Amino acid sequence: MFACPCDIDLDSEMKCYRILITLLLATISWPGAQAKGSQDRPPNIIVIMADDLGWGDIGANGAKLIKTPNIDRLAAQGIRLTSFYAGANVCTPSRAALMTGRYPMRSGMQHVVMPHSDYGLPQSEFTIAEMLHEAGYATGMVGKWHLGHRDEFWPTAHGFDEFTGVAYSNDMQPFDLYHHKTVVQSPAEQRELTDRYANAATDFISRHRAKPFFLYYAETFPHLPLAVPDSASGVSEAGLYGDVVEHLDEGIGRILAALQANGIADNTLVILTSDNGPWFEGDAGMFRGRKGGTHEGGFRVPFIARLPGAIAPGQVSQEMAMNIDILPTVAAFAGLKMPTDRTIDGRSLRGVLTKSEPSPHEVLFFFDGNDIAAVRDRRYRLVLSTFYRSFPVAFERFGMPLLFDLDKDPEERFSYLREQPDVAARLMARVGEMRAEVETLHKQAGNPFAPKDPSIPVGPVLSPDVRAHK
Repeated sequence: MFACPCDIDLDSEMKCYRILITLLLATISWPGAQAKGSQDRPPNIIVIMADDLGWGDIGANGAKLIKTPNIDRLAAQGIRLTSFYAGANVCTPSRAALMTGRYPMRSGMQHVVMPHSDYGLPQSEFTIAEMLHEAGYATGMVGKWHLGHRDEFWPTAHGFDEFTGVAYSNDMQPFDLYHHKTVVQSPAEQRELTDRYANAATDFISRHRAKPFFLYYAETFPHLPLAVPDSASGVSEAGLYGDVVEHLDEGIGRILAALQANGIADNTLVILTSDNGPWFEGDAGMFRGRKGGTHEGGFRVPFIARLPGAIAPGQVSQEMAMNIDILPTVAAFAGLKMPTDRTIDGRSLRGVLTKSEPSPHEVLFFFDGNDIAAVRDRRYRLVLSTFYRSFPVAFERFGMPLLFDLDKDPEERFSYLREQPDVAARLMARVGEMRAEVETLHKQAGNPFAPKDPSIPVGPVLSPDVRAHK
């Protein structure tokens, strides 16, 4: 027990205790103590985005042949959303949705950026990185950007202090590894990428542990072509694809270990997701379709969030959400205000993650390029178009959109359009409202791929870039 050296009278003893408390508070406020995880500062933010990781590719979502112990531990320590969607069914628009909190149509990023493309995320867009940078966060990105490769579209032009990674997908050429804007390896050795990314991420964490930071960790894999170092080859029961995912999981484990080693795990919000469903390999779980398609499997992706003390461990929620919600969610946890000079389609998920509240959305829209391919509410999903081989099939034009009951039939096998005409009409009314907004955006942008009249049902209209990518 503390013994006061002062004269033993009440006033002197209280004075001595006040001195001791002052010294303790000074110690707590010392920067070295804050680096060990003080809750007095806003949380660090890490967003992990895998590329083409399927909903069913992680153990927490039921994977049998692929082992993901680090991702699974992250889920056990936080919350897993089972009805979470990518902002698009292909790379670029999904990443634009995450960065801006807006449907890709609003930023003009509804098509895949190719090596010959001269467009990218406009300077007028406001990203997560810019929001956090303005609030005093150190901001860094590691991995795949894919939102434009000219200087004005580069990560460091959109709020990131640092960038180590690649410009676009690993099936595109030239595929170089950059540090900031300097090529450090040409072509990038893909077998080394995950390890290089993990090295850069853990270095960033160590250097910025004493102040709030934002790290966007965007893996190149398991996008094709697949590659792992020799030490990670042949270890999975799911072939090379499984090796890649398990090695990706090891990299994530290194990031989580770095947080622990630097004493900041308890004050770091970690979010993990994927940019769309699996491509030619991988597991979409029970859900119909894959990357590039308009059904659930193309959009529904893993989502895990952990923040000790704020997000209770071991939670599973079926509330629907989308990666447009990540920006407003991060803003809520960081105590920041949302921009008011533009439409933000996303909504904060803080209540869902911390208080088991219902989804903040009445409906979510699913875009395929320029067009609304589907819409869902808490129970039903109305699909307006799909693909047969490479041909668009416009169900809506034939007067036969497909209405799926996700409670009864999450696999989207049977349409209940006949049984639920009022539901279909209600969802179509919401589609009409969004189409009117989209048409205005098309006219403002002078988009040559725009539908001519939003009142006329149309199927997917793909740009040359999307056709080339597929």
